[in-house]
Amino acid sequence: SDIGDIVVYKQPPMTSITVTPTTDYYQLESNTCVLRVYKTPLRFALYKKDNTTLVFEESGPITYGTATTQRLKTGTQENFYGCGMQNGYFSHKGKTMKIAIDFQKWGDGAVSNPAPFYMSTAGYGAFRNTFGTGSYNFSTTGIFTHNEKRFDCYYFFGPSLKEILNGYTLITGRPFMIPRWGLEFGDADCYNKDGETTPDVITKIANIYRQKDIPGGWILPNDGYGCGYQKLDYTVAELSKKGFRTGLWTEKGTPNIAYEVGTAGTRCVKLDVAYIGSGYKYALVEGEKAFKGIENNCSDRGFVWTVAGWAGTQRFATVWSGDQSGNWEYIRFHIPTVLGSGLSGHNYATGDVDGIFDGSGPTYVRDLQWKCFTPALMVISGWADKGKQPWMRGAPYDAHSQKALKLKMRLTPYIYSYCHEATETGVPMARAMVLEYPDDPTTWGTQTQYQFMSGEWFLVAPVYENTTTRKGIYLPKGQWIDYWDGTSYTGPTTLNNYNAPLDKLPVLVKAGAIVPMYPEMLYDGQKPKDPVTLDVYPSGQTSFTLFEDDGTTKEYRNGAFSKSVITCTTSPVVTVNVGKCAGNYTGKPASRKYELMIHSTTKPTVVFLDNVAMTEYASLNAFNAAKEGWYYAAADKKGIVYVKTNPISLDKDFEVRFGNITTINNIASEEVISVYPNPTAGKFYMEGLDQFDAVELSVYNAIGEVIISKHAIEKGKEGTQLELTNQPPGIYLIHVQTSQGVFVKKIVIDQNAN
Repeated sequence: SDIGDIVVYKQPPMTSITVTPTTDYYQLESNTCVLRVYKTPLRFALYKKDNTTLVFEESGPITYGTATTQRLKTGTQENFYGCGMQNGYFSHKGKTMKIAIDFQKWGDGAVSNPAPFYMSTAGYGAFRNTFGTGSYNFSTTGIFTHNEKRFDCYYFFGPSLKEILNGYTLITGRPFMIPRWGLEFGDADCYNKDGETTPDVITKIANIYRQKDIPGGWILPNDGYGCGYQKLDYTVAELSKKGFRTGLWTEKGTPNIAYEVGTAGTRCVKLDVAYIGSGYKYALVEGEKAFKGIENNCSDRGFVWTVAGWAGTQRFATVWSGDQSGNWEYIRFHIPTVLGSGLSGHNYATGDVDGIFDGSGPTYVRDLQWKCFTPALMVISGWADKGKQPWMRGAPYDAHSQKALKLKMRLTPYIYSYCHEATETGVPMARAMVLEYPDDPTTWGTQTQYQFMSGEWFLVAPVYENTTTRKGIYLPKGQWIDYWDGTSYTGPTTLNNYNAPLDKLPVLVKAGAIVPMYPEMLYDGQKPKDPVTLDVYPSGQTSFTLFEDDGTTKEYRNGAFSKSVITCTTSPVVTVNVGKCAGNYTGKPASRKYELMIHSTTKPTVVFLDNVAMTEYASLNAFNAAKEGWYYAAADKKGIVYVKTNPISLDKDFEVRFGNITTINNIASEEVISVYPNPTAGKFYMEGLDQFDAVELSVYNAIGEVIISKHAIEKGKEGTQLELTNQPPGIYLIHVQTSQGVFVKKIVIDQNAN
């Protein structure tokens, strides 16, 4: 496609269409839906495959003139989303949304990045292929107008919202894949005026981040009108030594981008409203030129921030909402702003942390906390009485900010994997509740506009008022676990008066979660991503696909990446299977260690790693000192089984399994199976195994070595006889796999026993 085109996929795949004339309409039938083209007057209606269930229907013909308008009947329970970044809004039923740039001092109601696209819970979406301004009225009759003489519209049949986003971003472009460092905290200000020079950013900002042990990944050292830069190559090189990438702000275009990127080494461009604020095709062209300017002058992928975006901007830029003041109202209206952007195809959408004007310690912390559960974030200094760096407000705000940023760094593989999913499907990482719970009417409207799902597993409820409690946290059907203390809740329910002191963001974890984490670090590449931690909340059968690549280059587009499918099942026992990291990329390690945190309110009898019993440690200190084994912390978030492994090849699967089944057919195993004598000098019997069709038995010593491997049981009159006479005294574990489940028994070898 040409730069500046909205549509990038010129020839959509076609399914076979059957055309059947009827008396009143022509019936166009695909393998998923039916389009009726009524003859007189000419109008359209879309039905599901049964040709009975209505999806949408025009109330009359399209009208043409200086503007073109389509009118659609809407259902009483039908809800609407999309329209781009509409400050303060994500659910549009009963509202009229402006499809035009309208900055309005950037506040609630401003339209900083509109898009001529919407989608409906009835199961369809519509994208008007135009740069003409317009308005969408989502009333009883939907009125969709653009100020142009032509009508060019793409329709997407889902029926799910995720499928609609998939279709829309197929046509207008998938969200770009952010460099991994782009997920980190960005910092912008001017260091080339009022007696300063560009390299001053090194000592005045970069060094302090590192001295204060605060994460930060990229810096814009010339963010100010007429600021310019000096000694750019030196500044970039010195910032790189401290783990920072360098970007540049521009109000006048990118005429020097070949030098700035190819020679000096910058890797990000922020486009100011003074440059691209006129929007529409001009902003789309200039934004894409900046993105390609980075990619054409180095091997890395582009990273652009912009405003005044349109449909298609998602394929090359992070959009932000404008220049605002840091206060509680700013936090409040930005939550639905980000959600609505995600429902318009933007995976990267945000506002500056605590605004660029004013601000305070409490609002800084609260705004930063929730944005750490979204992909992209940054601060801009130079416009408020204090700088916007995390330490500027002093204690306790600096410590709270550090805590939030360190957690975001640890969650990098979780967030990055969902960002890659967005490049494949158009589904954003920060998700309105309706995306994950489309069948729950509570999520359709504004009742859940101040909370969201971060990926599939984290429910985040930002605190947007000056309070230490949070009300109105809606939990859909299922089990939810408090991320901080392990308290379990059963949905559907609403939490009021949730305890949320300033250092605590309300975060609930959906049961079944699998959350990968990297070691704590201040910037990407500071240390090896080893071990990988898996935070697991077992419930039913769930999975997570971990995406990894080199993190910076364009090579992932050529297949240079790996994926590991991680699953967790709870029947018959808790089992976590970590699939091999299929695929290759530059820098992929041959092996790495893993640490698992498996949430369980009961202590397992034994933990197996690939069918070998692991060593149990009685204290946390002993566990931390060991290279491999497990430890149960009953008081940690209501119970966590900690497991660590030696390095494991990334080219193989491995499995961690509990051995804590204590019932067979709802009867306690002690009543079904008996082991005697116990203790024993070596010979012992097991009674009760004859009731099972098939039994396979293995015995392990205390350090996990196999003593008897997969022994098929022969049943005798006195029960099954086993002998460990030649083994040293100690505790041994008998792992019994039956046709109806798994259980573990302990046997003590004592040579003085009778």
